[in-house]
Amino acid sequence: MTSGYIIFADDDADDLELITGFFKQYNRNINVLEFKDGKEVLKFLDDFALNATPLLIVLDINMPRLDGKETLSAIRQHPKYQHIPVVIYTTSSNPIDEDYCRQLGASWVSKASTIEGVKQVAKVLAEFCELQTH
Repeated sequence: MTSGYIIFADDDADDLELITGFFKQYNRNINVLEFKDGKEVLKFLDDFALNATPLLIVLDINMPRLDGKETLSAIRQHPKYQHIPVVIYTTSSNPIDEDYCRQLGASWVSKASTIEGVKQVAKVLAEFCELQTH
């Protein structure tokens, strides 16, 4: 039985496959939805998330069409979604990006450069989602 869902948005297919694959290993009870950019995330939220909001949204900063900062800003401006926890998972080391996202209440996690690092991030995200379901 599933107990909610998580959104991952990243235009890098390899990064997305790694993090979501490990996440699924750590928590099989939570559905994983994958998107390539912020526009897809916002369209999904507008079309389908009225009945059940995600437990967590994980965004990359550097995405085409609508980047992570713009997506985060739109989420925070929407009364139905502004409470959803957001994690920025990115290679960006720009302190201005980090400050902006933290001011909007998002957590900031640098993309891991090793498989073990990706596993650790996925494990922490899975544990966080598990806590949200209890």
